[in-house]
This record gives sequence, structure tokens and C-alpha cells, in this order.
Amino acid sequence: MPVLVAVRDLLFRSRIHAAAERLGIDVRLLPRGTPLSEAARALGGGTVIADLSEPGALDEIRAAKAGGGVRVVGFLGHLEVDLARAAAAAGADEVLSRGELSRRLDDVLRAAADAPAPGG
Repeated sequence: MPVLVAVRDLLFRSRIHAAAERLGIDVRLLPRGTPLSEAARALGGGTVIADLSEPGALDEIRAAKAGGGVRVVGFLGHLEVDLARAAAAAGADEVLSRGELSRRLDDVLRAAADAPAPGG
């Protein structure tokens, strides 16, 4: 199952894409302006890696989780404690700091590629 990447930061998108390509993992970069929940439904589930600091990210996570079959790995700045709590409450399955995601990117991508869809 492909990993959907909902990240606007071009450098971080490139880093994730390069790591996935090196690992042989199919990633789909979410086109700018495309709602995360719609893209997740179109893929039929799987894992989404999402930047939680993007406007509307929590609403999109709720909508994606309500549709079922999607696992969300969200990331944020390490000082955004309230946002981390809100993301968990919105349904994010895993919340990492940007630095933690950077350090563990290969492992996160492998786990995302290997994970069965929730409820599946």
C-alpha cells in the first residue's frame, strides 16, 4: 500500500521522497490544495504522513479517520505540546517531532509501508 505524504515544505517533501525511493517504498505526494481525507479515500487507505502545523490539518485527520482504513503519522515542532495533544485527540495514530521524524525516517517509512490498514 502506498504511503501518502501531506507535506508542503518542499525540502522535507524531497527528503521523504528520496528516502522512500532509496528504500523502494511507494509514496504519493499530496498535490497542493488536495484535501488529505479525499486523497486517502482515493488510495483506499494506508498510511498518511502529515505536517500537523498546516492550517486545517486536524480537521482533515478527523475526516480521514472517519472514512476508515487510514493510519496517520503526524509531525510538528518539538515545542508544540498542545498541538500534539490535539492531534492525538483528532485521531493521529502517531505524533512525532519534526526532528524525531527526520532521525527515524527510514523506520517510519518501512513501518508505514508494512502496516495493514486500521480495521483491515
